Amino acid sequence: MLSKTNQQILSNQDFQKLVSVRRRVSWSFLLVLLGLYLVFGLMSVYLPDVLARPLFENGVVPIGVVMGYGILAMIFVTTVIYVWLANSYFSPLEKKVIAGIEAGQ
Repeated sequence: MLSKTNQQILSNQDFQKLVSVRRRVSWSFLLVLLGLYLVFGLMSVYLPDVLARPLFENGVVPIGVVMGYGILAMIFVTTVIYVWLANSYFSPLEKKVIAGIEAGQ
């Protein structure tokens, strides 16, 4: 059986909104990054010639290296976006939930 405080938290609209938005954002970032990994992995298996081509006509840097760095950049960008969301949106909502529960007791 849940305690009264836990029931108040679970029934709080702000808490439900917080969980919903956080879950949606997390799954979206996960799916984007997994999609990038999957495409890169499948290309390395089935299209190695494409990844081995130089980026420019007489260049030395292959397309695969640029794609790899692009994936690393996307990881960095999604991390920065998530931290920004956590600090500017999730934390204030958490504090609002906690204040609402404390005021109700």
